[in-house]
Amino acid sequence: MKKIVFAFVLVALSASTINAQNLGVRIGWGGELSYQHPFGEKNRLELDLGMYSFEGGFSLAGVYHWVNQLQGDFNWYIGVGAGIGSWEDHFRLSALGQFGVEYNFPGAPFQISLDWRPGLLIVPEIGFWSSSIGLGIRYRFGK
Repeated sequence: MKKIVFAFVLVALSASTINAQNLGVRIGWGGELSYQHPFGEKNRLELDLGMYSFEGGFSLAGVYHWVNQLQGDFNWYIGVGAGIGSWEDHFRLSALGQFGVEYNFPGAPFQISLDWRPGLLIVPEIGFWSSSIGLGIRYRFGK
């Protein structure tokens, strides 16, 4: 577990030396460290590492986003991905979806987002869950 956290922090800290990366937190069902890596202007990968002390577990979610402009610095996005984790001493694997809106503050390196991330649990059993609505606050490196 400590190795996973260390690797995520190392990748996230290296974002400060590369342009157009976003690093921050996403708060919903629990707290997550959130990292976004762009692939051009309309696509990106979001990686979120969550630690859930009240459940005794963690989660790592990776979601590929398609980003579309609504107006000015206000965007909406949709994405698909996967998640792994452990809660209550059980390994979990799931397929994820994500839909949200974000605002990039002009003249300031901050982004705020609000999204919904439902999932389809695959392991240890099949089941759908609605997850939670997440509020993201990120620092934008570069751009």
